[in-house]
Amino acid sequence: MEKIISSTDGSHIFYKILGHGSPIFFIHGNSGSHHAFQKQVDAFQKDHQLILMDTRDHGKSTNESNQLDFSAIFSDILTILDNEQIEKVMMVGFSDGANIALSFANYYPERISKMVLISPNIRFDQLKKSKQLLYRSLYAISDQFLRLKKESRVLRLAMKNLPLTKNYRETLKMPILFIFGDRDIIDLNKMTPFVDSLKQAKMVIFNKTGHSILRTRPLLVNKEINSFI
Repeated sequence: MEKIISSTDGSHIFYKILGHGSPIFFIHGNSGSHHAFQKQVDAFQKDHQLILMDTRDHGKSTNESNQLDFSAIFSDILTILDNEQIEKVMMVGFSDGANIALSFANYYPERISKMVLISPNIRFDQLKKSKQLLYRSLYAISDQFLRLKKESRVLRLAMKNLPLTKNYRETLKMPILFIFGDRDIIDLNKMTPFVDSLKQAKMVIFNKTGHSILRTRPLLVNKEINSFI
């Protein structure tokens, strides 16, 4: 079932509900859409209720604000959860979607039972330098030369550090599974200390795998999610 809700600022947020059972909320990456999780839909909709959103400025969702920030996306997620009368949910996020899920759980831990975070980064400088340079270049072209407001907002959000609170270790107590590729765009040497700081966190690294884990290693991803559930 496809739905569109009006968020607090009037933006129209698209999401899809599939299956029945314990709920799993999926958040796609930068410049993507809910379609990124098709292999997970096929694997989990029989036994779970799947909620797949297009974050604002992505897919079928709009953005009535001149900005794109974490707090607005948090509000959109809360609106969806409340509309579906879901008090607590498991979240699965990929790339920037994993960043959103992690930040949301920091501010609203009571709404999250557990998380699977695929290739997240906490700070922009945790991306490999070549990826940082690419983002900066694309942002400059979109913002200064092409004047593409939507694309500029999306790229700017991808370059922001996560708004984690100082007491994140106390709030992020739910079980968390981190998944990375050994050839990811994330600098694993910079991410590992953060993962190690969370008592309930586990990290899995796929060999011979880059950042496009959902596309190149869907069966392995599903296997890890299923074991974690």
